[in-house]
Amino acid sequence: MADRHSSNPLSTGSLLSNNPSCEWGKGQPFEKVIDSPEAMAALIANPQLFRHAIAIIEPWKHVGCNPLGEEVRASVNVAYLAQKVADCDSILFPYWASGPLDLERLIPVISSGLAIVVEGGDPSVRNPSTFAGASCSHQDLLRLSEQILLSRTPASAPAIFICLGQQLAAQAIVYLSVSSGIAGRSAGGGLAAAPFL
Repeated sequence: MADRHSSNPLSTGSLLSNNPSCEWGKGQPFEKVIDSPEAMAALIANPQLFRHAIAIIEPWKHVGCNPLGEEVRASVNVAYLAQKVADCDSILFPYWASGPLDLERLIPVISSGLAIVVEGGDPSVRNPSTFAGASCSHQDLLRLSEQILLSRTPASAPAIFICLGQQLAAQAIVYLSVSSGIAGRSAGGGLAAAPFL
């Protein structure tokens, strides 16, 4: 929002002139995709890229299909809006395709950016077999969610969990509560509700 005084502060030019198909990795504003340890190393070597960007984590290849039967990647919408409204870059981490990255390297990178958005997808955290076909498992995504939650500090990037991301965050909170002894067992032997922290 470089112009804060005109009647329409949003740029009127198309963001998609270099990438009319709106595909990640094909041009601006969707050019930054971290899908391998090599791409991660290149990102770490350029901190100016991630410190001024939103980290978008895709746990699944799409969030459903539109009325035309086309798979919808919500990460494209998040990146487009961030660029259009706030002139903010986005970096995609397609966990479903790349598989798990080294969390000791990943978490400090995404936590030092502007925000973390963990997207949705078709699988259900209640059924780990629904993650079959992806390069990461239910457990890989749960570990990632736990580490994002544990890395929170007053100075770290805010984390937004959407749809499947929110399910993973909720399950991670329960697991972290149980493992730390915050949540106990109810009188009937089932898991008692964990208090909000």
